[in-house]
Amino acid sequence: MKKDLLFYKFNSCKKTLLVFLFTLITCYAAVAQTRQITGNVSTADGIAIPGASIKIKGTTTGVVTDVNGSFKLSAPANSTLVFSFIGYLSQEVTIGSGNVYNIKLSATVSNLNEVVVVSVGYGTQKRTDLTGAISSISAATIAKLPVTSVEQALQGRAAGVQVTNNDASPGGNVSILIRGTGSLAQYGNSPLYVVDGYPLETGGMNNINPNDIASIDILKDASATAIYGIRAANGVVIINTKKGKKDGTQVELNTYDSYQSKPKEYKLLNAQQFATMANAQAANDPAKQFTTFSGWSNPSSLTNADWQNALYRNGLTQNYNVAIRGGNDKVQSATSIGYYDQKGIVIGSYFKRVTLGLNLDYQPTKWLKSSTSAKYAYQDSNNPFGTGSNLLGNLAQLPPTLDGGSNVTSQINDGKGNYGYYNPVYTYIAKYSNPVYSINDNQYKNINQFFNANSSLEATLIEGLKIKTSGGVTITNLNNSFFQPEDDRLVNQYGSVAGATQNAFFSQSLNTSFDWLWENTISYDRTFGKHTINFVGGVTEQELTNNPFNGSGVPPNAQIRDLSQVTNLKLGTTAQNIQSLASQFVRLGYNYAGRYFITGTVRRDGSSKFDVGHKYGTFPSGAISWKAKEESFLKGVDWLSNLKFRGSYGEVGNEGPIGLFQYEEQFSTGLASTNSGNLGYPFNKVYQVGIAATSPANPNLRWETDYQTDIGTDMAFLHGDLTLTVDWFNRKSKDFLLNIAVPPQTGYNTETLNVGTMSNKGWEFALNYNHNFNDFRFGAGLTISFITNKLTALNSGSTFITNPLNNPTGAVNLNGQGWTVYSETHIGQPVGEFFGYKSAGIIQSQAQIDALNANASAKTGGLNKYYYQAATSPGDRLFADVNGDGVVNASDQVSLGNPQPKFFGGFNLDGAYKAWDINLYFYGSYGNKILNYAESNQETLQNRGFAGIENLSQEYYNNAWTPTNHSNTFARIYYSDNSILNAVPSSQWIENGSYLKLKTLTVGYTLPSELLKRLSVSKLRIYVSTQNLFTITSYKGLDPEIGTQGGFGTQNGIDNGTYPSSKFYTVGLNVTF
Repeated sequence: MKKDLLFYKFNSCKKTLLVFLFTLITCYAAVAQTRQITGNVSTADGIAIPGASIKIKGTTTGVVTDVNGSFKLSAPANSTLVFSFIGYLSQEVTIGSGNVYNIKLSATVSNLNEVVVVSVGYGTQKRTDLTGAISSISAATIAKLPVTSVEQALQGRAAGVQVTNNDASPGGNVSILIRGTGSLAQYGNSPLYVVDGYPLETGGMNNINPNDIASIDILKDASATAIYGIRAANGVVIINTKKGKKDGTQVELNTYDSYQSKPKEYKLLNAQQFATMANAQAANDPAKQFTTFSGWSNPSSLTNADWQNALYRNGLTQNYNVAIRGGNDKVQSATSIGYYDQKGIVIGSYFKRVTLGLNLDYQPTKWLKSSTSAKYAYQDSNNPFGTGSNLLGNLAQLPPTLDGGSNVTSQINDGKGNYGYYNPVYTYIAKYSNPVYSINDNQYKNINQFFNANSSLEATLIEGLKIKTSGGVTITNLNNSFFQPEDDRLVNQYGSVAGATQNAFFSQSLNTSFDWLWENTISYDRTFGKHTINFVGGVTEQELTNNPFNGSGVPPNAQIRDLSQVTNLKLGTTAQNIQSLASQFVRLGYNYAGRYFITGTVRRDGSSKFDVGHKYGTFPSGAISWKAKEESFLKGVDWLSNLKFRGSYGEVGNEGPIGLFQYEEQFSTGLASTNSGNLGYPFNKVYQVGIAATSPANPNLRWETDYQTDIGTDMAFLHGDLTLTVDWFNRKSKDFLLNIAVPPQTGYNTETLNVGTMSNKGWEFALNYNHNFNDFRFGAGLTISFITNKLTALNSGSTFITNPLNNPTGAVNLNGQGWTVYSETHIGQPVGEFFGYKSAGIIQSQAQIDALNANASAKTGGLNKYYYQAATSPGDRLFADVNGDGVVNASDQVSLGNPQPKFFGGFNLDGAYKAWDINLYFYGSYGNKILNYAESNQETLQNRGFAGIENLSQEYYNNAWTPTNHSNTFARIYYSDNSILNAVPSSQWIENGSYLKLKTLTVGYTLPSELLKRLSVSKLRIYVSTQNLFTITSYKGLDPEIGTQGGFGTQNGIDNGTYPSSKFYTVGLNVTF
């Protein structure tokens, strides 16, 4: 019995040992057969697909591709890998002897066919089936750009789209022109933004988190934009945000930190040089108009104030984004949260943003589907000098001196609440006359809240036939406030009046808007043999209600920021404005055999912005295309992958420049520039509250209309690796709107009229190359646009327009300088050309002046004794007598240059080798001119500023004309040169604005997947990036990238010295779980 028991135990142990050995051998064999698989997933045209899924068939093991479409995966030999991505046919590959698999996925036969989905407004189309001109930007491209807003991501990425930073401040605005300037009205050239199907009437693009964007499609020609009718003349930007996927849950973390260096600075005089110059001007001032100060008598004793250095700092940006996306066959969801915090390079400036996003799709049955999209954004921002202000220009004008005075520090800021001042006139209130104090003590607060939600329900009635209803709301809440303490307010209001007192000041501006949208559409898309029909029609209503409110008063103390608690309350605008739009539209497309395409679109809009006779407009368009590559005579041409020709013509509108009820007579209350600050008009030397008419009624006011022709071709070569798109367009903008000055005897100031016609003609080129060479992937892209703009007609009978447009005298006053018109727009010439005198050097002697004056007297029969001014002296600028009448006056002002470039574009280089990736992106323009107004301030004494004199540039001070230095470039230094001699618009201040800038350089490394398995991480990429690394230009100013001033189409290329740009250095992380 005992022996049997021992035998049983031995057999049991033997079996266990055999099982163990078998398991060990099996595991070893399995390990030995496990392979490290790498590769790339791309489209049929070689475009990388980020986020594509690679799974081992029959298991849950898998990875997703990174931003470059690359992947790494450990898989058993002879196993099958399943490659999939939404919108593309899944592909199964059995692992053979190789370890590298570069997979090209074919698009499905659904609406995501041929490369990528293209949004065309109320639907999508295959890219190869398009008849209109549409540029697209993918999520993969956006992911490589550390940008704040959607607009910045567009720069140079789409042909025909000119994107320029107007202001480099945190959250600063960007100007976008799609196919040129079509309007002269303020903000009249802005495109329509449609986000997840919702046309946004309120809220800027800063409310949209770039990390949430799946695609951007830019509709450029009238055939593409006509579906949006009266709001489509400036192009349409369609943005789709990321949605959930059916193949499980994915978590993404994207974050980066950026260090921003201090900007370039103007080279100005220091305190000693400034005081020496000022004393010399006072000594040579026979009229004793110039008052110097005792503190300047000994320049060496002065403390130098470097205002630029005092106001600049190193900036820091932090950006964090987390997204969870997933789902199954019935429900897919995507949620995201983002936090962005930028501390600007100017003290007191910042931009903070929190964003939330939700996309939810639910399909309970095959024929019914619902979708919901919601977005929320909270912004807190501050630019102490105001958006678009000439910050650098103002700093350059401040005297660089400090006078400690009694009980005041001789430092700009001693860190103890004491501030030095540069102007001894204000010795009784030392804290003022110091911009650092003004920023630190004044308090600005700009809060912007944005909420958008849109839901839809779609039913498939029969195959191809769908009906859809959707509705949504957009709510914005703006709250801007400003607090100014007693001492800062004092000097601002009373100047140097000794013993004056003034209360603190608080102002607040509020605006709550509510916008609702309801749309109903029906669509039909079917193929019958060689015939394909697609149709969409619908009705839409949208209404926007604005509730603006603003006021000001005296707060009881520095802590109170509430208008309800102030005294001496003064209310400004308090009104409710409601504008609505009701529309019907239809688009019908037909193609035969995938070769011949035709599309027709009609939209009819009714807008409340216009009077009864002009409320409704109809906007038709038509387009055709021929896919020549599908013809039998080209099918055998292997080197040609695609050849298509397109043509379109259409009509679209622009109601943007029109305000509500602007066709009615306009009334206004005035804000008196007095110490009391009363609202009203002067009567018997007392300001009384009142209302007066400012503009007459105009029942014939109508929208601006664009008529556009487009002819284009799409080509692809080398199996789709090389693509080329070329478009020629002719855009005619009719009935553009202007606020025209009217004679004062009419009792009005201005009148809004449809006054003229403009044209924009141009060529657009987009060239792209992408190819995979085993472990190495290379890509390059180029966009370049040639656009010619000109004014073709004026209905008023005039031949040109001056700037600014609403000044009765046609003169402009920039920062107190008495410049006359600096730009004009003439029939047959570009919009906003610079106008002024042509500089012919410097007058070197009195004999030269005498000869010029004698010639003037002779040619005018003694009516003019002086060629220019009676005070003209040696060292003053010599201006050309263009018309030869012997006298230099306004009739001798000529065109000095065009601020619009001859061409602009972007160039992109993209490469990857195994785990490494690199991207370089350049942007530039050529042939445009810049008015260097900031430089003109530094090269003339304007008799402005608190000290009565302003600072100058080192270059001007060291090279100005003197009796012993006969410069032929720089005029003499002359006090009170205020629009009399040299400080006038002239060719001296016009420069070549061409430039090429390296906008971004990014290098990234993706960690091997085997190192990430233990952390359940699918992908981890680390990257470093820099922005604005260098600029190639001959422009002498700080930055040649100059946008528009105030949003006006006529005010381009003016360098006032706005908030400066600088270099960014970024470290980022992309993680996928």
